Amino acid sequence: MSFNKVHTIIVVILLGAWLAAVIFTTTRHEYLRDEVRAWSLARAANSLMDLFELTRNEGHPVLWYLLLYVGKSIADTPLVLPITSIIVAFAAVAVFMFLSPFPPWIKGLFIFSALPLYEYSVMARNYGISMLLLFIAASLYRNKQKHWLPLSFVLALLANTNVHSAIFVCLIMVLWVWDAVTARKAAPGQVLGWSFFIPLAVSATGIVLCALGTIPPQNNILTDVYSVTANDLAFALFGAIFRPDLSFSAMVPPVAGTVLLYFAVFGLLHRPNLLLPALGGQIALGVFFYVGYIGSYRHEGLFLSFILFLYWIALASWGTGTVTKQKPPLFNIGLYGALFGLILVNIPKTSIALLDIRMDMSSSKAFGAFLNESEVYRDAIIVPEPDYLIESLPYYAHNTIYLPREHRFGTTVSWTTEANGVLSLGELVSAAHDIKVRYGRPVLIVLGHTGVDKHANGWIKFSYNKTFKWSLDEREEADRLMMPVSEFLSAMSDEKYRVYALK
Repeated sequence: MSFNKVHTIIVVILLGAWLAAVIFTTTRHEYLRDEVRAWSLARAANSLMDLFELTRNEGHPVLWYLLLYVGKSIADTPLVLPITSIIVAFAAVAVFMFLSPFPPWIKGLFIFSALPLYEYSVMARNYGISMLLLFIAASLYRNKQKHWLPLSFVLALLANTNVHSAIFVCLIMVLWVWDAVTARKAAPGQVLGWSFFIPLAVSATGIVLCALGTIPPQNNILTDVYSVTANDLAFALFGAIFRPDLSFSAMVPPVAGTVLLYFAVFGLLHRPNLLLPALGGQIALGVFFYVGYIGSYRHEGLFLSFILFLYWIALASWGTGTVTKQKPPLFNIGLYGALFGLILVNIPKTSIALLDIRMDMSSSKAFGAFLNESEVYRDAIIVPEPDYLIESLPYYAHNTIYLPREHRFGTTVSWTTEANGVLSLGELVSAAHDIKVRYGRPVLIVLGHTGVDKHANGWIKFSYNKTFKWSLDEREEADRLMMPVSEFLSAMSDEKYRVYALK
């Protein structure tokens, strides 16, 4: 049997094991609110223009919502969410395993690290698309003179996965221009034609569409970007340059993470055209995490996919993934030391998949099962506080939800200051009572706050600059009008609920 056949068989076995692990974990996964929110918005859209309007203030471009919209148009089932996520992630790891020039042991380690195995597959969000499109772009880039049109559309799509990837597209455009100018200098008679200008125009269009869909309104509550000062930017830039381990704290260990990141970046020193995007990506993301939106593991992990993209291009220029004398020592240190180290430190993070299998990520699944099985509360109207904690429930139950801070029915909250920043227990109970009288249906008040039942008076300030407060009189009135129904408190996340019914 030839080496190529043996290699193909091994790759197929690894991909089969990866897919089996992801599917099994997915069957035990409880979907969180930010996963279900995208599906709810896609379901609510009646047209493509409607979808764009619904997602304008989400902080994410439209591509992930568009995939879910297409999926629900084919079959309006919650299974669209996990199926779409798994298909995208599987395509990404398949492209990586079959087409990338990395050694087999680096390929295997990467696909079984936490990002491809869990964060970008089991967790149904837009970041798996970034991984897929970066790998497709890397496979096309070596022959960009031949594949310039599909490559340009891949970059335009990549810009519309998330803001982080739009930053990468800007840097890839710089790389493309650099390579084109260098090639023209080597061949003075060469003309920069359509194969150069059209890709730049298509990619730039993708970035503009991303900006139109993600620039937050002045009254948004997701980011403080409009209040950023010059001092804030200077501090962010200083931190991103000198302590990148703090910017990428969820992905790399403290202090040592700075060494890994910089060795991975400067492993490309012999290729300045690749070094500049690597360094620019590290610093730009670091600054964004400081002043735009704090990065979590899934956001930071995108930089690992981007570094793999750049090393893929570098290795493809040699036509092999094995060490040869032609490769500078610093490149080998970057690839087999720093890049391998970045993958290796993420292997233990796969333990989150084991926790997901054994424990509840959200209480929404258990709460949904309770509602579906209850003769009394199957059609109850849900009145939640905090309102956003209940956004995962529509995946598991079809109960109507009333959002008291916004005085409307809906499955997704608004991320603007138009929603009441302060809500009292008395206002919550009063709103629930009015809904019960108006519609003549059971009403369940769902509290996600702790401590309300332990103190006579108090207030809780929580995410998005919101406050919930109560007084002794409100507590006594609530005790008179409400009765406890059930508790769902086993979740690892903050999606835990105490459920009360109006008497």
